[in-house]
Amino acid sequence: MHKIAIIGYGKLGSHLFHSLKKFRKAKVISIIRKSKSKVNPSLINQSDIIFICTQDSEISGAVKSLINKSIDLKKKYIFHTSGSLNSGELIKLKNKGAYTGSFHPVQTFESPAKRYSGRFENIYIAVEGDKESVKLGFRIAKLLNAKPFFIKKESKIFHHICCVISSNFLTAHLYQIDKIAHKRIQKIGFNNFSFFSIYKPLAEQTMKNVETKGAIKSLSGPIERNDLITINKHISALRKKHNDILPLYSLMGIETVGLALKKKSLTHNQSKKILRQLNKYL
Repeated sequence: MHKIAIIGYGKLGSHLFHSLKKFRKAKVISIIRKSKSKVNPSLINQSDIIFICTQDSEISGAVKSLINKSIDLKKKYIFHTSGSLNSGELIKLKNKGAYTGSFHPVQTFESPAKRYSGRFENIYIAVEGDKESVKLGFRIAKLLNAKPFFIKKESKIFHHICCVISSNFLTAHLYQIDKIAHKRIQKIGFNNFSFFSIYKPLAEQTMKNVETKGAIKSLSGPIERNDLITINKHISALRKKHNDILPLYSLMGIETVGLALKKKSLTHNQSKKILRQLNKYL
């Protein structure tokens, strides 16, 4: 049975704790709630595996707390869970004889967990580091019923950009729908629905289409079909009632024009007319 210590018991760390706790092949013997907290050398020495689940800015503090004369790091496995940083952040621990790596769950953890949440079920986990750490990282991911994949150090930051677009930017996009829905649509009879209940099936089907057909073949809508009349109606409505949303609409419209050109559903002349309209509002 693996003996595990978790440094940083916040959003991700608490979910990891409850997920590991669910399986008998792993036992969490120590939780250090903050990287600045005093490390118990005895418990750390008993641990085979250490997860640093702090914010990125606190990883260096966690590393310092582990470089302790009373702690033997030789052949211990130490992972951090940052998406943007790679295993190079743990070089000082590697120099002390530890196996080091990064273990990044491609998942959102918006609040701490009080019980098992299932957030690790069937998600992907990016693993990189030295050979020994990658092997163990894969085993732990499978133990959590997740899907591990290897990523190169230099690719980590680009992987994290994809994560931000997939989650953070998506949330920001959906908030624009929220603003419109609450101020306009709910006034005409949708008071029994949250905005997401209405648009969730559309978003889910779009994601399914992209998954099976790719983004280019999945594109639809007024830009894709060169419906300049509808596009101008959108612009006019936003100018009158939601001028703050117009730059985002225009920016994403420009990106969509590029996608429609790749799909060859727009000609270059058609795209120029649409772009001319959208560029006015950036």
